[in-house]
Amino acid sequence: MRDAGATWDEVAAALNLPRTTVFDLYSRFKRTPTPFTLPDFPAENIPIEEVIDLATRRFEYMRDSFDAHTWFEITMPTDDPIGLMWFGDPHLDDNGCDWPILRRDVELCRDTDGMFGANVGDTTNNWAGSLVRLYANQDAGVSTARRLAEWFMLDCGVTWMIWVLGNHDAFDGSSVLLEMAKRYNTHKLVLHDWEVRFQLVFPNGYRCRIYCAHDFKGTSIYNKMHGPLRESLMGDDADLYVCGHKHESGVMSTENTSRGHDQHLLRVRGYKAMDDFARRHGYKEQRTGQASVSVIDPLERRVSVFKDTRDGARFLGMRRSEVRDAEEA
Repeated sequence: MRDAGATWDEVAAALNLPRTTVFDLYSRFKRTPTPFTLPDFPAENIPIEEVIDLATRRFEYMRDSFDAHTWFEITMPTDDPIGLMWFGDPHLDDNGCDWPILRRDVELCRDTDGMFGANVGDTTNNWAGSLVRLYANQDAGVSTARRLAEWFMLDCGVTWMIWVLGNHDAFDGSSVLLEMAKRYNTHKLVLHDWEVRFQLVFPNGYRCRIYCAHDFKGTSIYNKMHGPLRESLMGDDADLYVCGHKHESGVMSTENTSRGHDQHLLRVRGYKAMDDFARRHGYKEQRTGQASVSVIDPLERRVSVFKDTRDGARFLGMRRSEVRDAEEA
């Protein structure tokens, strides 16, 4: 319009823009030809449309992977009862790690037929940032801590089903444990950050939904099970909720009438004892429940939870013997 002889006011009125804005735009795009010719330089990066296409594909992959990892199925080969030993926060490199109890539980899990292991997180202290100074208070350095974690995941003899990464594991981005998981070549190991939701599926059609998190949202001075109880009432539906993190233990079972089935809540204490942080802040230490056992019985279609790992192992052995005797009769 301007080149055709229209005034600035006429152009501004036609475009419904202020006169100064129209003049500024015209000045930016009406360039005086240069008396020389420059080469056509190639772009220094890929076209932005390709970046957007790649971001779209990446999101689709991430979404599909996230969906596949949420309430995924672990298929069991038989209807025999199985056990899951839930190892509370190990803190393997801490001077206060209760190695006598930990070694007992590792051996019990390893030697009990039908028992699998699950780690709720915080495998080592893994101090980072300003907390690195706390390595001065323990005998095991970083290299020893990583060797202990490697032994626990790869060489202790436990058949692991699930590992969860806790807040201590995440201090360095969990890179060490993720690399170890890639080397865990005896069978696949599910390694999730903070929480994992899955279903155990048995040939007879029974499904056991399990929700394990390093911890669940919600605290109460009156009820150590408040977090998992809150999740069972207001969050995802499951048969078993398991958590750790607070170095406390507890077991609770209730029939949730609004959801039409029994729900079991389990908090494992972990193996860190004589904790200076707990002592200085007035937290009294429990002495039991470092790990616990849940027995999943597809034939009875029920879950049984045992705070003491030895009780759980004995019950699992009894039920598997009963099943074998019934099959042979």
